[in-house]
Amino acid sequence: MMDSEVVPSSLFRIAPILDLANEVEPINPWVAYLCRFYAFEKADILDPTSSGHGVHKFKTTLRNHLEREAETTLVARGRKSDAREMQSFYRHYYKKHFQGLQRADALVDHAHLTKVYQTACVLFNIFEVLKAVSVAVSLEVDEEILEAHLEIVEKIEMYAPYDALQLEPDSSDQAMLSDPEVKQLDHLKIPLYAIKICTQDFDERNFIGKGGYGRVYKGVLSWANYENQLVAVKRLDVTGFQGNKEFYTEVMMLSQYRHENIITLIGFCDDSKEMILVYEYASQGSLDTYLSDATKLGRLSWPQLLEICVGVASALDYLHNHTATSHRIIHRDIKSANILLDENWHPKLSDFGLSRIGLANQQNTFVITNLAGTHGYCDPQYERTGILTKESDVYSFGVVLFEVLCGRLACVFNYHDERRFLHHLAPTCYKNGELDKIVDPSIKEHIKPRTLSKFSSIAYQCLKETREERPTIAEVVLQLKQAKEIQLEAPDIVIGTSSEHSHCA
Repeated sequence: MMDSEVVPSSLFRIAPILDLANEVEPINPWVAYLCRFYAFEKADILDPTSSGHGVHKFKTTLRNHLEREAETTLVARGRKSDAREMQSFYRHYYKKHFQGLQRADALVDHAHLTKVYQTACVLFNIFEVLKAVSVAVSLEVDEEILEAHLEIVEKIEMYAPYDALQLEPDSSDQAMLSDPEVKQLDHLKIPLYAIKICTQDFDERNFIGKGGYGRVYKGVLSWANYENQLVAVKRLDVTGFQGNKEFYTEVMMLSQYRHENIITLIGFCDDSKEMILVYEYASQGSLDTYLSDATKLGRLSWPQLLEICVGVASALDYLHNHTATSHRIIHRDIKSANILLDENWHPKLSDFGLSRIGLANQQNTFVITNLAGTHGYCDPQYERTGILTKESDVYSFGVVLFEVLCGRLACVFNYHDERRFLHHLAPTCYKNGELDKIVDPSIKEHIKPRTLSKFSSIAYQCLKETREERPTIAEVVLQLKQAKEIQLEAPDIVIGTSSEHSHCA
């Protein structure tokens, strides 16, 4: 049990959620866990950099509490049944407070109206937790709950002026935008008319793809210091579920953090409720298009692929260890589709909309958050517990390393056996000494045995089940650079092809 009275003053808005967790814990420990899980996320929203000793101590205590619960409560639980329990609990709490919510319209007393608002806020947050758990298992939220939620939203809008403990709906990344240093972004703003000229009013002939909750167009920008600059313009879907959140996260991340292997943000536009991001143009497209097309993959040599891997690992090392003294960046959606290639085939890590900020002033960086990412790349420990760490990125990057080595994507739906998911297939073949059966034939004859050993070993370590077993991204960078050096040494005997067959073939 966590007493809400110990919540630091700067985080007092999450106290009702902790009270709720304590209330339900005797009858449903798992729902209590989910409520505390959400409370931790709210703590990151209210104070993302853990300023102040009290805040840091509280968040560390809550995180440790969650980790202990994850080891006991989560074991042998079914995620779908958990989602149903969460929906059941919402009904219980809503019915318990239904009469008070209905009588609110007749109340004039400030204290009672404030209580109504706080109750509505708690129900709103319960719904957010419920929704996250349900979406994770593709379980629809009951119609009666959706209707109740609409009523709750109305109550929040109606009685917001009476609130003394308002829960902000912003993400922790949006909260950081209020920082004076981060807010100075006017020099990056591009007016909508300039972007329309750039893309010929978003002409379909300039459409180059979809990604990250929006459509991407090629354009030629002439604005401010840019003259006939080739750019990629991502127009986010304003009706999208996470579009607004992704937009502000990406603006904040890319305006602050610069690295030769991270895509450059040229500017953004928020005129007329638009959410548009303008990037440098990566003319060679994304890495996944080469891995999914054998005819294209042949355009990339093994040394080039090694160089791409080193570049992406270096970008991750920068995010994890070198962005700031107070925090680290966890990308949360590392995959080959988010690795762009410029005209010189240099990799550019992109799509920071799902990124999260973790603390650097502790031995391990944790962020408790709703599940996000891409299936086939996602850290299984994160999927199980919702605890996101730097090592979650390392796991996803391990999948990318095996994609490069095997010349295929993480998930191939044409397969209906163990070959469908690479994060299962590759470690199995590695442990069985049968890795040569899945190495891409077009590069196999060019890989030196020692390079293959070094490269596959670090990729395999990245896919370890628990974060404690995985290497740091700094170690991954070191090992990949060594693999590259070995490859560029004087000619060596390369691995041979094998006609043997096994379940890894």
